[in-house]
Amino acid sequence: MPATRPGRVSALLVLLGAAAASGLAAAQEPYSPLVPRGKLRFEVRGEYSSFSSRYRTWTEGSSTRGGLEDLGVPFSGAAGARVFPLLSPAEAAVREALGGDYDISLGSMTTFMEKNTARVPVALDVGIFDWLTVGVVVPAVQPETEIAFHFEADSIGANAGFGPGSGAASGFLSDLGTSINGYGAFRDAVCAADPTSSECMDATAVLDDALTFQGGLSAMYGTMFAPLGSSAAGVALQARLASLAMAFEAAGVTGVPASMPLADAFLTTEQILEMVTDPAFGIGAAHTLGQWRALWGLGDIEVRTDARLLESGAPDGPRHIIAGAGARVRLPTGTQDDPANFLDAATGDAQIDVEVRGWMNGRWTDRFGLWADFRYGVQLPGTTERRVFDPNFTFAPMSSQLQLDWDPGDYQFVELSPWFRVVESMTLVAGYRYYRKGRDSFTRSATVETGSAQAAGAPDPEILVPHSGASSSRVTFGMVYNRAVPTADGATGGPLEIRLLYRGVVGGSGGDVPKTGAIEAGFRFFRGLWGG
Repeated sequence: MPATRPGRVSALLVLLGAAAASGLAAAQEPYSPLVPRGKLRFEVRGEYSSFSSRYRTWTEGSSTRGGLEDLGVPFSGAAGARVFPLLSPAEAAVREALGGDYDISLGSMTTFMEKNTARVPVALDVGIFDWLTVGVVVPAVQPETEIAFHFEADSIGANAGFGPGSGAASGFLSDLGTSINGYGAFRDAVCAADPTSSECMDATAVLDDALTFQGGLSAMYGTMFAPLGSSAAGVALQARLASLAMAFEAAGVTGVPASMPLADAFLTTEQILEMVTDPAFGIGAAHTLGQWRALWGLGDIEVRTDARLLESGAPDGPRHIIAGAGARVRLPTGTQDDPANFLDAATGDAQIDVEVRGWMNGRWTDRFGLWADFRYGVQLPGTTERRVFDPNFTFAPMSSQLQLDWDPGDYQFVELSPWFRVVESMTLVAGYRYYRKGRDSFTRSATVETGSAQAAGAPDPEILVPHSGASSSRVTFGMVYNRAVPTADGATGGPLEIRLLYRGVVGGSGGDVPKTGAIEAGFRFFRGLWGG
């Protein structure tokens, strides 16, 4: 764990302790969307969240399954075609040449990954009337990814490496082609004598096998990779070549190469990392598999309003229930993640959200109450840049990166949070939140010309849809501390509220749902703007 994480958490706790150092007791509700008329509420929170696993749905063959997966899993295991799609052509070519199955692997990877986000929202809310409050929230966000990547290539985990180069391959293919042409002339002569003879059928089968073998090898040498000569696949290819040579020699055809050039060295860690970032390999990642931290950036600014609709009981009485409604608009001021940086995280969605809510804050005794909140959000269409590729592959090729028109799915969440006042100034809170987001829709942006190379070879953006919807369950527990701030003349000023909370995701389904744990610490204080 890097030194930055405890430093951030310590800063939050120092903020909490410094704010709690002065004041007189004053009972306040732990949830209060409204601000009294003529008052300004200033709120600063520090939020630090992290996760190293996620609830995810993925497909294997024709089956679909889901569950909890470590973030490092896509970067762990065999370094094959599921990790590097650019290996797929070489894998398919070797299968053709072998006439059997082959799973290419450059070696074994082991990776631990954790994503962290520091977020500091600053909120200003003003009470226009006692029943109406308007405000704005401006968040500063800094995402970070910790990663420990280890690669190892040995005779157990690796069966491929860089190919022998075009020079050695072209000479081999030329000699092989010459001998195949010679055998083709022999077959033609045999079949001309008697097309129905067993000799004709046998010669035709040998020639077809040789042409398939030649086609697979030609395709393989057209890629950057080939089986290691010492691997099972390399030995099998050499055996096929020797078998063809025997069949050709029986027909009097010589000149078949004695051996074929194959990979002769394992890849190193540096070469694997170069494959990720060097555009020549087709991935072109903007950042290698190493620690990554962005600069502080602006998140999506939120403009909000809340209004009281119903109230029952006196605010200072033993029973008090207040219910209301509100609306929010989130502006496209944040930054989406970079599709070329596989470690990046967004500071915002960078498109407009419109949200409506209904809420209730109830107290039935001097000590016990319940906060309830329901929200429905409509995410308006925007644009996004994505790599349009099967999400089950780790490194989507840069050729799949497209500008898309994006229509995010609507979302809803319900939150129920009971609270218990231990003493006048201290309240314990707990809560449960269920969140659900519908699937997005994607279409190719009109700014991408239909005839362009980018539009021509890219997959259908529909491949991104199944992983775009999600649902999650989150629990909260912590404390809210309320103090009244004394003024210079000894009178009691506006209350100062301090809170320390933990929020954690305990379940998820659908698309990628981070199993996040978050610490939140912050304070609110009030100042009079007008009125008494």
